[in-house]
Amino acid sequence: MAKPFYFIIQSWMLEEMDLSLGEAAVYAYIEGLTTSEGLEKKGWYGSKRRLATVLHTSPSTMNDILNRLEKRGFIHYYSDHIISTIHRKPAQEIATVRNPDTKSDTEGSDIPF
Repeated sequence: MAKPFYFIIQSWMLEEMDLSLGEAAVYAYIEGLTTSEGLEKKGWYGSKRRLATVLHTSPSTMNDILNRLEKRGFIHYYSDHIISTIHRKPAQEIATVRNPDTKSDTEGSDIPF
């Protein structure tokens, strides 16, 4: 059975790398596999078609995204796997983002919802 795995699309992938949301999702998935300390193999091991299936997109869309990421130097192919090339350590503390449309703490009530 495969080990549990999740990935995070970070704001720097969208803002600094200037990736579309689809590109950022693919890059984040490969980057997570490349940098994970809990996995034995680093990077994506498998076909582009299988990666498309895992990320619920068409094989042609996946191929286009991977070609763009490789052209920009964000991923590299090594024999039978794909690895990410840009790695940043996650922020030590996750900032709390407040929706300005919600009530402030001073306007709160006893009702939990």
